[in-house]
Amino acid sequence: MQKHNPRPRLMIDISPELRRRIKIAAAQNDLSVREYIERILEQTVPGEANLPQREPRRVTRETIDRLRQVREQIRQNHPDTVFTDSAEIIRQMRDERSEHLTAEMQ
Repeated sequence: MQKHNPRPRLMIDISPELRRRIKIAAAQNDLSVREYIERILEQTVPGEANLPQREPRRVTRETIDRLRQVREQIRQNHPDTVFTDSAEIIRQMRDERSEHLTAEMQ
Protein backbone atom coordinates (compact mmCIF):
# COMPACT_ATOMS: atom_id res chain seq x y z
CA MET A 1 0.00 0.00 0.00
CA GLN A 2 1.36 3.40 -0.99
CA LYS A 3 1.83 5.93 1.80
CA HIS A 4 -0.16 9.14 1.24
CA ASN A 5 1.86 12.33 1.65
CA PRO A 6 -0.45 15.35 1.94
CA ARG A 7 2.47 17.77 1.61
CA PRO A 8 3.10 19.00 -1.91
CA ARG A 9 6.53 18.55 -3.45
CA LEU A 10 8.70 21.40 -4.70
CA MET A 11 11.56 20.48 -6.99
CA ILE A 12 14.28 22.90 -8.04
CA ASP A 13 17.56 22.60 -9.91
CA ILE A 14 20.60 23.88 -8.04
CA SER A 15 24.31 23.71 -8.62
CA PRO A 16 26.26 20.82 -7.09
CA GLU A 17 28.24 23.37 -5.05
CA LEU A 18 25.10 24.88 -3.52
CA ARG A 19 23.72 21.42 -2.79
CA ARG A 20 26.96 20.51 -1.01
CA ARG A 21 26.81 23.71 1.08
CA ILE A 22 23.17 23.08 2.01
CA LYS A 23 23.95 19.52 3.12
CA ILE A 24 26.85 20.74 5.25
CA ALA A 25 24.80 23.54 6.82
CA ALA A 26 21.91 21.18 7.54
CA ALA A 27 24.25 18.66 9.18
CA GLN A 28 25.89 21.40 11.27
CA ASN A 29 22.42 22.34 12.54
CA ASP A 30 21.53 18.66 13.14
CA LEU A 31 18.69 18.90 10.62
CA SER A 32 17.70 17.04 7.50
CA VAL A 33 18.07 18.96 4.26
CA ARG A 34 14.26 19.20 4.05
CA GLU A 35 14.01 20.60 7.58
CA TYR A 36 16.85 23.05 6.95
CA ILE A 37 15.38 24.38 3.70
CA GLU A 38 11.89 24.53 5.21
CA ARG A 39 13.16 26.66 8.12
CA ILE A 40 14.92 29.05 5.75
CA LEU A 41 11.81 29.40 3.61
CA GLU A 42 9.53 29.90 6.62
CA GLN A 43 11.80 32.71 7.85
CA THR A 44 12.20 34.30 4.41
CA VAL A 45 8.86 33.99 2.61
CA PRO A 46 6.13 36.24 4.03
CA GLY A 47 2.87 34.69 5.19
CA GLU A 48 -0.25 35.31 3.14
CA ALA A 49 -1.44 37.97 5.59
CA ASN A 50 1.78 39.91 4.96
CA LEU A 51 1.76 39.71 1.18
CA PRO A 52 1.08 43.04 -0.51
CA GLN A 53 -2.42 43.23 -1.93
CA ARG A 54 -2.49 44.29 -5.56
CA GLU A 55 -5.31 46.40 -6.79
CA PRO A 56 -7.13 44.82 -9.71
CA ARG A 57 -5.99 46.36 -12.96
CA ARG A 58 -8.66 48.21 -14.86
CA VAL A 59 -9.06 47.84 -18.59
CA THR A 60 -8.58 51.29 -20.02
CA ARG A 61 -9.39 52.70 -23.42
CA GLU A 62 -5.65 52.85 -24.09
CA THR A 63 -5.34 49.13 -23.38
CA ILE A 64 -8.15 48.30 -25.78
CA ASP A 65 -6.65 50.55 -28.45
CA ARG A 66 -3.25 48.90 -28.00
CA LEU A 67 -4.80 45.43 -28.33
CA ARG A 68 -6.53 46.50 -31.53
CA GLN A 69 -3.21 47.78 -32.89
CA VAL A 70 -1.50 44.50 -32.05
CA ARG A 71 -4.32 42.52 -33.68
CA GLU A 72 -4.06 44.63 -36.83
CA GLN A 73 -0.27 44.23 -36.90
CA ILE A 74 -0.66 40.44 -36.65
CA ARG A 75 -3.15 40.47 -39.53
CA GLN A 76 -0.76 42.57 -41.64
CA ASN A 77 2.18 40.28 -40.85
CA HIS A 78 0.12 37.18 -41.78
CA PRO A 79 -2.08 38.25 -44.72
CA ASP A 80 -2.69 34.67 -45.93
CA THR A 81 -3.80 33.37 -42.53
CA VAL A 82 -7.49 33.10 -41.77
CA PHE A 83 -8.14 33.73 -38.08
CA THR A 84 -11.33 32.10 -36.87
CA ASP A 85 -13.23 32.58 -33.66
CA SER A 86 -12.08 29.86 -31.28
CA ALA A 87 -15.41 29.91 -29.44
CA GLU A 88 -17.14 28.98 -32.69
CA ILE A 89 -14.68 26.13 -33.28
CA ILE A 90 -15.35 24.80 -29.78
CA ARG A 91 -19.12 25.04 -30.35
CA GLN A 92 -18.81 23.10 -33.60
CA MET A 93 -16.68 20.40 -31.99
CA ARG A 94 -19.14 20.10 -29.08
CA ASP A 95 -22.04 19.73 -31.53
CA GLU A 96 -20.16 17.07 -33.50
CA ARG A 97 -19.37 15.17 -30.32
CA SER A 98 -22.98 15.35 -29.15
CA GLU A 99 -24.16 14.04 -32.52
CA HIS A 100 -21.63 11.24 -32.36
CA LEU A 101 -22.66 10.24 -28.83
CA THR A 102 -26.35 10.41 -29.74
CA ALA A 103 -25.74 8.17 -32.75
CA GLU A 104 -23.89 5.64 -30.57
CA MET A 105 -26.78 5.48 -28.09
CA GLN A 106 -29.30 4.61 -30.84
